Amino acid sequence: MSEFDITGRILLPYLRDLGIDPSEITFEDSFSIRLGRNKHATGRSDMLIKRHGRNLFVIEVKADSKQLTDADRDQGISYARLLDEIAPFTIVSNGISTKIYDSITKEELSGNISEKSAYCRNGYLLSSDEDLKLRYEALKNFIAMSSENLRLFCEMQVNDRMGMIIGDSDSRYAKFIKKLYIQRKDLAETFKVFTNSTDSVFGLVGVAGAGKTNTMCALALQKLGDSFVFFYNCAIITSPVECIAQDLNIAFSNRTEKDIALKKLDELGRYAGKNVLIFIDAVDESTNPNIAQELSEIALIAKDADKIKVIVSCKSNVWSTVLKIKNKPTQLYKEVNSFHNYNGSLENPGYHLTEFTDEELTAILPLYQREFGFKGDISNELLPELRNGFFLKIFCEVYTGKQIPQKISDRELIAKYLKQTLEETDIRYEAGTRTLAAIGNLLMDHTYTHTEIHNDDGIDVNYIVERLNYALDQEIPEDLFTRNILIRSNNEDSYNVSFYYSKIRDYIICFQIHKLDKKSDDEFNDLLTYFYKNHIGKSAIDFYVDNACQTHKSTLAKFKKDKCLSYLAAYNSYLDENFSTFKEKFTPYTSGEIGIILPEDLVKGDGYAFFPVSEQSSDKVVYLDLRNPFDGPYDSNPFFETGATSYNMSNILLLVKNQETMVKQVIYKQLREIVGKESIATLSPETLLLEKLSAIVYYHHKRLNYDYKINDFYMPRYQQIYPIDLLDLKERIKMFKIREHHKYQNITKQQLEEIIERTITENLPIPAYRTKGNVPPIEGLTKIVDMLIEKGYGQIDSHYLPEPDLSIQETKEIYQQKRLENSRTKRTIQFSESQAKKYTKSFFRHLESCYKEFVEYNFPTLKESFEFYNSMPHEYIVYLHDADILKWGNIGYRRSQTDEFGLYYKGFEETENAFTQHGIICLRHFSMERLLKIEESYRYNVQVFEGISASELEENCVLRGWIYKMLESDIDHIIKMHEN
Repeated sequence: MSEFDITGRILLPYLRDLGIDPSEITFEDSFSIRLGRNKHATGRSDMLIKRHGRNLFVIEVKADSKQLTDADRDQGISYARLLDEIAPFTIVSNGISTKIYDSITKEELSGNISEKSAYCRNGYLLSSDEDLKLRYEALKNFIAMSSENLRLFCEMQVNDRMGMIIGDSDSRYAKFIKKLYIQRKDLAETFKVFTNSTDSVFGLVGVAGAGKTNTMCALALQKLGDSFVFFYNCAIITSPVECIAQDLNIAFSNRTEKDIALKKLDELGRYAGKNVLIFIDAVDESTNPNIAQELSEIALIAKDADKIKVIVSCKSNVWSTVLKIKNKPTQLYKEVNSFHNYNGSLENPGYHLTEFTDEELTAILPLYQREFGFKGDISNELLPELRNGFFLKIFCEVYTGKQIPQKISDRELIAKYLKQTLEETDIRYEAGTRTLAAIGNLLMDHTYTHTEIHNDDGIDVNYIVERLNYALDQEIPEDLFTRNILIRSNNEDSYNVSFYYSKIRDYIICFQIHKLDKKSDDEFNDLLTYFYKNHIGKSAIDFYVDNACQTHKSTLAKFKKDKCLSYLAAYNSYLDENFSTFKEKFTPYTSGEIGIILPEDLVKGDGYAFFPVSEQSSDKVVYLDLRNPFDGPYDSNPFFETGATSYNMSNILLLVKNQETMVKQVIYKQLREIVGKESIATLSPETLLLEKLSAIVYYHHKRLNYDYKINDFYMPRYQQIYPIDLLDLKERIKMFKIREHHKYQNITKQQLEEIIERTITENLPIPAYRTKGNVPPIEGLTKIVDMLIEKGYGQIDSHYLPEPDLSIQETKEIYQQKRLENSRTKRTIQFSESQAKKYTKSFFRHLESCYKEFVEYNFPTLKESFEFYNSMPHEYIVYLHDADILKWGNIGYRRSQTDEFGLYYKGFEETENAFTQHGIICLRHFSMERLLKIEESYRYNVQVFEGISASELEENCVLRGWIYKMLESDIDHIIKMHEN
């Protein structure tokens, strides 16, 4: 018999004999089962039997040709458990054999079955944990039963979670209209590669209106046929993981970790043999302050799961804060980076969803025209404006059923859109625009950090609510968010509010708040400095100029030119007054006059560049197309012909009210880099000249034809090169240059000697040695020798610092005794304790005098701002471990109490009193090794002479390194002072 025959001939008469009324029997396709969170589907079991209005049996019927199996039992029990009220009993029958099971325990029952069901005896009550566990197991079986069940479950989950964001063109809040979507070819191909890969996270990133939500909805719906799909919109949920738990009929308790939801999901994927795709849309709109942490945890679990893949969408300006916590990459970053390449425009890994291409726009416009019924052909002038999906939607809604213009007025279009969309809300147009204007004002007046400017995600909602004088229970109207006029994005404690589309914000600021079109030229000019105080105002002005009258455009052009020239004058003057000895180290790398390159179109153009004004020209202003200044051959590029080497993409910093402050910030930022690279020539303190000279002669003596028999052990023993006759050294330098000049010429050694002799005796010009790289710094040595001779030096008899007093043999023996330990103190072990103290005192005495002279020479107008300089002379206290200077400790300095330099030693335990009792200003780690060698790992990878790579020189100019170390601290203090 068939299932139908068994039902009609056997089961229905049997039920009537039991006293079951026909009204209490529900056949297949006519009762509901619960799938997850408040979702219902039509049941596929054969019969549901009720008694006194309560579920009693689920009956699963099989043909008499089939043996009853555990799978038949599990199928019936799954339906029983998925009912809103679990049916306590499940009957499975093939007409020959009939079995009754407890739906809770799965036990086969006989006799008085109601007495054997604890569930019945308890009045159909279960503990929450047991109820959720049973329903989850039932859901797992239901999904695994057939691909249709899986599709049914996923379709319900996706449609339920998409909610109002999916709809048609008449839907107020719909973002995704299926019939208007076109598949973007490159994205589809990339996503296919991802789903077939072993990677676990896909990042979809783009600006507002680029189509991220449309893409996420389309991909989710497309994958319903072959994958286990979940969809979540972070704009309306708090926690994706908690929502997954709800959808799987599981919950969290104190005993249950959150990751169980994802592990259960992976289990379902394995059970169904399908990939689990979790689409998490609009994470930038989440109000959960911990969303970055939760996404990182999801990514970690997905990495270790077999079937889970996560697809995340985010606005590009917020993407970095989602991938990183306190600027440290999270697990989400690592997993996104595993599949995606680094994207320069995003400054992070991810798939960059850009605005429509010409091909895509050509394909999509007929769909929009058919749906919205706008009339006429779209002109070539109009096409570029419609590349942004959100702007296209605004355009279509405004011109529904109307004739479209040849050219769009942004102002007119946005005005019509706001009027139309706000009138459809509860707050209406007048109240809505007043609220938007108040928020626009707050955005304009806010002082932004560099990070906030980069993220451009608005300001804190609590600040807005407070400044708008809202009542404690009053909030920003929700309609402004659901209509995509405002947008939320999470921050650490709350959430930020900004405009969804920047052009709407700009319209509100320009035409609703300040009514720029009503201002006179003078009034407009007076407002410009206010507008250029931040990026919000600049964006508003950029929007306004497309709608401005010609006199306002001329006013703006003159304002920009005047401000840029004023900034240039202040920049040039500040460098001349304060950094004349190394002005050429600052942009544009000249010691002379500086000019400025401005955009040809001052109204709409942006950017600027400084260039060195040549002696043959007096033009300080050059106008060029700065959109792509580096394009074209280098030799004929007009930008490079000016001598400029770099440019700034924005000139907003030049247009601020307080230019003096901005000039200082820009210059001091460069100064920090200059000091970091140690590129200020240390030619003023004589000791620094001697330091460099001794190192060059020591390590390049053979190239200078010295016949020294150098014997050392991991550090120079300078006494072997003294005395140094400077006039003799000068002649050796000349001979070196002549030899190098003729090095590759086809001449004999005798001919070369004759050339050398003739050049020197006849006082012929000496060729310069301009070779760069790993070569002797001969030109630098030439300059040092000339300066020392000019200062009255003839012969240098000894080294300026005490030398090691242990012999090479003694040193090697000490080293061999504890090679591992001594490998870190190879130079220190060459000193006795008394000699080390003598060296330390001499070193810091030289440091004081050199630093003083260096600052006075290079920073004469700023020296009073240098902390280390102004606290001279110092007393140094060395806190020694085990009272042994050859070990380690700390060193601090304080202003001298006797107005004399001093150096003292204390036990290491006294360090805790350094600041409170000893008056120490600054405390650093101490070891002799740090006074004997500059470690590359500690200092920057710098060059003592520009273009010359000489590690032995860099590590042995120790005084020079320490001067820059102290200089960095002083410069940082000055920079902070000017930033504040």
